[in-house]
Amino acid sequence: MYTSAEPKPIEVDLSTAAGFELRKQASAWLEKHLNTTGAQRAGKNEQGYGALAEIVVRKELGMEPIKEEDHPVGYDILLPSGVKVDVKCRGGDFPFKETYESSDGIPREAKHNFFARQLHDPSLDADVFLLTHLTVSSKGELPGSLREKKWRLYVCGWVSKKRVLSEGVYLPPQSLSEQGKSSWMSYQYHQVEFYNKNLNGLARIVDLNGLDKADVETDAAKPLSLHLTAADAVRITHDLIGRGILKTEHLDFVKRELGVAKVVRPILHANQYHHLLEWLKQKGKVGDEDLARLSSEAPKEPFSGISS
Repeated sequence: MYTSAEPKPIEVDLSTAAGFELRKQASAWLEKHLNTTGAQRAGKNEQGYGALAEIVVRKELGMEPIKEEDHPVGYDILLPSGVKVDVKCRGGDFPFKETYESSDGIPREAKHNFFARQLHDPSLDADVFLLTHLTVSSKGELPGSLREKKWRLYVCGWVSKKRVLSEGVYLPPQSLSEQGKSSWMSYQYHQVEFYNKNLNGLARIVDLNGLDKADVETDAAKPLSLHLTAADAVRITHDLIGRGILKTEHLDFVKRELGVAKVVRPILHANQYHHLLEWLKQKGKVGDEDLARLSSEAPKEPFSGISS
């Protein structure tokens, strides 16, 4: 039986001599089993990160190393209870953070991404996903060297596949995702977002061995969680008020529930908002008081020179 815990990432140091040996195991596995076919497959480095994460988790669970001859396609680890676990791993230059700062002072909650095509593939029959994040060296290539000290694996938590399918947010290609203080990206592939705060945490990685079928079904039946940043939830509410779908009382509720007291910066630059209001003022539709209200929430930014 699973013992409930907060989804606080567990850090595994892979920069040590022992960690370097695990990285070499992952590199050797990759050389033999690199997948070059299939839709939306991960690149070479990403496949290596997944192998490394599985190797680390197996070691922490006291299991045998990966068996090359009979590794299943649909999942990575079979727990003692018969629960099938797929270990998901993404690599990056920075350690995993549960929240990251933005220029409006409102933290953005961390999320995990699934390829929608793989998530809906019935042949990939995992019961749960174990979400991990790998901090890599500057080149990101396995095994790296013993001198490289950035290698860390963060084990974030688990979630049932049924729950990801029922409440994760599907986003098609070209959908926007906020990355940091002032940066955005558009998705290249069909993605499903699931937020870290809604995972089931682990006090220790070995506690995953206690997971059973009943735990999986309990997770699948949980009530809907919010898979948006608090900032995006406020932005969407503002938009729906403008469309006449919601009212200001709904905005008050959302801000109160999510603890948002500051002004959420817009997606477009504030100068574009000012330009629209100045045009509307010229047309006699708004006044100076409206421009003043906008300035209090999103000040206009004058050109002050180009910084290198």
